[in-house]
Amino acid sequence: MFDGTGLLSRALLVSVVLLGAIVGGGAVVTAQDDSVSLHKDDGRVTVYPTEDATIRGTSDLSAGENLSIRLQSSGDTQPRFLKTDQVTVGEDGNFSATFDFSEMSTNATFTVTVVDGSETVAEAEGEVVSEPETTTTEDSTESLVPGFGVVAAVGALVALTAGALLVGRH
Repeated sequence: MFDGTGLLSRALLVSVVLLGAIVGGGAVVTAQDDSVSLHKDDGRVTVYPTEDATIRGTSDLSAGENLSIRLQSSGDTQPRFLKTDQVTVGEDGNFSATFDFSEMSTNATFTVTVVDGSETVAEAEGEVVSEPETTTTEDSTESLVPGFGVVAAVGALVALTAGALLVGRH
């Protein structure tokens, strides 16, 4: 006899993964040793040309662990630069470093290196990108960047779960 429990479990797992992809936005790419990952968009670390441009990441290192974040200009980026910051891994495994990119032009490129002690634990290419355009309406501010809202994600989750329940009954 057909048992719908396994199908329901798989449908729920797929729903959760899809919900995470829809709501999560940018991808997280992990370093080779899986201890540190940097937040990336479209395969690279991106920052806006502001005084408080933030590089974010996560780690499975112990809370309180100190990391060095180094940004070094690459390609034809002018002026050449080397920026460093010391960060501490938080209780939740997250860390962030803030840098001044207000004088940098859009499309400037750099390499991000994360160092734990004397060991490089993550490295990624980065780029200065223009800030997304926004339009203001009477009720809200909407981004011109296409995507799905939380309501659409929850609706998709409900629809997938309902479909799995119906299949399980037959």
